[in-house]
Amino acid sequence: MKNKFFKFITLSIMLLSTIILVQSCAVSALSIEPMNFRKETAKNGLIIGSITFPKEKARFNQYFIRVSGIDSDEKIAKKNSTEIQISPEQIWKMKHIGQLDNGLTYLFAIERPEGKYEIPNVRLFTNSGVPALQRANYSGSFSIPFDVKKGEITYVGNIVFNEYAGENDTLVSYRNNYEKDINAIKNIQPSVDWSKAINDINRKIEYNNNKVKR
Repeated sequence: MKNKFFKFITLSIMLLSTIILVQSCAVSALSIEPMNFRKETAKNGLIIGSITFPKEKARFNQYFIRVSGIDSDEKIAKKNSTEIQISPEQIWKMKHIGQLDNGLTYLFAIERPEGKYEIPNVRLFTNSGVPALQRANYSGSFSIPFDVKKGEITYVGNIVFNEYAGENDTLVSYRNNYEKDINAIKNIQPSVDWSKAINDINRKIEYNNNKVKR
């Protein structure tokens, strides 16, 4: 009995450590704390957007939208890169709890240093014991490129992520829902001057191949 208890404690610690390590480089999608972003004093730029799922039931415990810095200096690119963490409800059941579309759409707003960027994948993990984390990267399948400028607010669009996509279905697509997203973000973070946000209607998703690597 004692050995089983210590084994349980050890596995629990390993699970917790793994989750903390994986999430340590991620940032929350949209803070509920008042944002203090002003063009005159900002050291970074602000990117805003959203991600939409097809069904209320979530398939995974966590979703991470990759934001990759692009620079000839690998250290700068790595420093500027991050992940936006999306967390569905999972106390009673796996359920999406976004701010729009009856919970299907999550908004995000994060600061990044000035430079060139892309969103190239959505990383997933499932909490399923030990090994606790099962990852699926979609690197090389798509890219949403954008620039970040100091003091500016850049809308990067609405990512449609079909987590229930079959072999021949589109997993990731792109929409421009600027008015809808910006009005919702205004209500959550009214202290920011959202009238300064830039909407690039020509921004599109770029597919690098026809078949997504799962």
